[in-house]
Amino acid sequence: MKNAANIETVDKNRHGKLRVKRNPDFVHAKDLNLVSVVLGELGACACNFPVVLIQNPDNKQYYPVAMLGLRPGENVYYGQDGWDCTYAPLSVQRHPFMIGYDDRSDDDRQLATCILRNSPMLTDDVSDSIAIFTDSGEDTEFLQSRHLMLRDIFESERVTAQFVEKLEKFGLLAPLEIIMQPAQGEPRKVTGMFSISQSKLRALSKEQWMELQEQEFLAACHLMLSSVFQIHRLMQLRNKKSEDKVVDYRIDFDPQPAKAS
Repeated sequence: MKNAANIETVDKNRHGKLRVKRNPDFVHAKDLNLVSVVLGELGACACNFPVVLIQNPDNKQYYPVAMLGLRPGENVYYGQDGWDCTYAPLSVQRHPFMIGYDDRSDDDRQLATCILRNSPMLTDDVSDSIAIFTDSGEDTEFLQSRHLMLRDIFESERVTAQFVEKLEKFGLLAPLEIIMQPAQGEPRKVTGMFSISQSKLRALSKEQWMELQEQEFLAACHLMLSSVFQIHRLMQLRNKKSEDKVVDYRIDFDPQPAKAS
């Protein structure tokens, strides 16, 4: 396997002078309406965002995402003062680093810490930026922390895939739609999202419940279900920051969460 042209394995010979701009406000995520999340951070995400599943149109696999907005290019958790939330998902925190294939190895399956080479977060300017390597070519503490973060993401992605596989096996996924009435124009729907059916979860056999419990997936199911209520928060933030205000909306789901007063 090969990396895309703009993805390079982090290497002191190529990137010895490269630095990463300080990015406390996660400006690179200001136009993202969906970001992937992993099971290990589900608790933190569910306290801040709606966490739903969407389906990859190419391989038909489901994966969890945090909803940051209701349409492409809309992030209601980003404002004039930057990131307007108590937590940023790991897929946001890791930028511009990512897990990729080691382009220095003959083994095309070897994974390594890679960097998105065309990211605007990269610079050779020493002002207000963080070095990747020391002057002697060693990993800085910053780069070491990125290695650890990517390792945690990789390990949690494996568990996340097992969790989603179990949801599908037990038939727990249910479509979720948001029907909105804007101040001007016709009602609009936000579709393509899935969550966990509470009625189907209750109907599981004792053995299935125990299986979810033993794999620590049952708590994750309840976290995802509770995060659906964050749609109300998302809608409030959107109406505060957007001129395209929604005067009424409905969440169509099983079960249908009560609308916040």
